[in-house]
Amino acid sequence: MAGKREENPAGSSNNLRGDVLRVLGVLKVATVEQIQQIAAPHMSYRHTDKEKPSERKQARTASHLGALSDLCKHGLAENGGKISGGDTLRNLTPMGLKAASYELGRPVGEMGNPARGAGRTGASHPMVVNEAVLALLRPKPDLSQLAGEPADVFAAAQAAVDAPAG
Repeated sequence: MAGKREENPAGSSNNLRGDVLRVLGVLKVATVEQIQQIAAPHMSYRHTDKEKPSERKQARTASHLGALSDLCKHGLAENGGKISGGDTLRNLTPMGLKAASYELGRPVGEMGNPARGAGRTGASHPMVVNEAVLALLRPKPDLSQLAGEPADVFAAAQAAVDAPAG
C-alpha cells in the first residue's frame, strides 16, 4: 500500500510503541538511548561501521525515537526537558500511564504518577536512578539479531550474554 501513514506517521510498530510504554511505565522518565538499551540491547552492538559516536547513537535509537514521536502524536508521551548532555527526556502523560499499565499488566493505581518537571533542573537524580537500573538489569542482547555483523561486534555481544545476570 503506497502513501503516507496517517495513524503513525513515524512508521513505528506496535511492538516498538509497546517497548516505549513499558520502559517509561517503570522508569517514568528516560532518554531515547536508555529506552533502547533496555528494550533492544542488541542494538547497542550494531552500527559500529559509523564513524562518529553521534551517528552510531542516532542509528541505534531511530526506531524508538519514531515510536516516541507516534506516541506523542496520540497524546501518550511528551518531552520532559533536557539533561546536561543535551539529550531530551521523555515521559508519559496520564493517558500514557494508562496505556503503560495495560502493557505491563498492572492496575493503573499501582503505576504511580506521571513524571513532571524532571528536566527543568538537569534531571540528575532520575538519570542516576535510570543508570543504576540499567546496571542492575544488565540487559542481554539477542544474538540472533546480530547475524551478519562483524566478528568484533558479535564477540562484544557474546561477552555481555556470558556475563552474570543483573
